[in-house]
Amino acid sequence: MTIFFLCSCTSASEMTPQDSFPITTFTEEELAKGEPIGWKTHKGICRKIRNKTTPRLIQSEGKNMLYINANDSGSITFKPVHLSPKEYPFLSWKWKVSNILPDSREKEVGGDDYPAVVCIVYNKPFFPLLFGRYKILVYVYGNNLSVGERFKNPCEDRARMITVQSGEKGVGKWLSYKMNHYEDYIQEFGHEPPGIVYVGLQTNADRTHGKVEAWYSDITLNRF
Repeated sequence: MTIFFLCSCTSASEMTPQDSFPITTFTEEELAKGEPIGWKTHKGICRKIRNKTTPRLIQSEGKNMLYINANDSGSITFKPVHLSPKEYPFLSWKWKVSNILPDSREKEVGGDDYPAVVCIVYNKPFFPLLFGRYKILVYVYGNNLSVGERFKNPCEDRARMITVQSGEKGVGKWLSYKMNHYEDYIQEFGHEPPGIVYVGLQTNADRTHGKVEAWYSDITLNRF
């Protein structure tokens, strides 16, 4: 696994358009509405998320960001993206969480709550996800995991979990990451990835009946 943990990172606006594909750049309509348009919600992997909540688009600290307030609830949301993972092998993002969920059992069926998740869904062109050919890389803020720990999702064989942050140390701070998702995919699945079809995020506390807030910004796919 290649992890670059950054004290500060280059935002999408500071890169030339051909070098990056911003996921969290929003239109005036989206900003006025307060929510992302065209993003897809997911019911949940191990079981349906109870009391689904929707990410809110807010402006704070001089930037636009997605905010999720999960109070015995959760959200899994994907933005459709159609890019070559070989041409855009790096995924960068920033997130901040209010707390961890110590009762979460990340490796047990139905026990996994996460303060924050950023993921990529891969699939061959023109194959709907319902055909079951997709694969998912899931970068997680864990509760009881070790940074760098990797494992199969307990309910979904096509998903691989990669722990980039865990525990109390990062709570309340903006944290920035840059991952070589192309190399991570090959390491996890043993072959080159098909096309990128979605980039998503998840915050949920419905399994532990807990509460957590998460903020996401500057999610970008990059050439370099």
